[in-house]
Amino acid sequence: MSGLKVDFVVYLGDPDDGAEALTSKDLLAVAAQHRDQLRFPDVYGAVIISEGDKELVDRKPDPIFPLVANLVRAVASVIDGESELQQLAESEHGFALEPNGDDVMIGMFAGDPYEPDEWLLAPQGLTVEAFGDQVLEMGRRLKGIIDAVDPEAMERDDYLKGLTEFLEVSGDALKTYKLEKQRGLRV
Repeated sequence: MSGLKVDFVVYLGDPDDGAEALTSKDLLAVAAQHRDQLRFPDVYGAVIISEGDKELVDRKPDPIFPLVANLVRAVASVIDGESELQQLAESEHGFALEPNGDDVMIGMFAGDPYEPDEWLLAPQGLTVEAFGDQVLEMGRRLKGIIDAVDPEAMERDDYLKGLTEFLEVSGDALKTYKLEKQRGLRV
């Protein structure tokens, strides 16, 4: 399938004020240095969808924790054959996730999730395995970033603790999917 990549950036401050954005991989390596700038769950970021070095859609800043956590939660649903609509919290944009055989179609829309006014990114396909692996890795990196800036946050905040549960459930669903596919139980 395609070389589509899904990841996220985190803003080191208010994105409306031009705050610097770091990719999840880059931030994970230096997260502890930005402890004062990152107060979860009130940190902004954006999901990025790219192919090669080119981002396919403009970044839409939103609270990053619920955005990534909901994508992680959606992995299990998409594997079960359910479509998912992920509306951004602070804009009229969102992501559409549509199972299509062994692929997941991911697109970004503006307007009503059931009748989009416009597709900012027409649905693009990637394999279920690639989608699941990338989104679960996003969740693990977000958890690592949170642990680096506030080690007790996951224990103190039930909302943040939910990410760990989503990672377990969706991780198990992806592992089962891969095993079933390997054994010929999924066609």
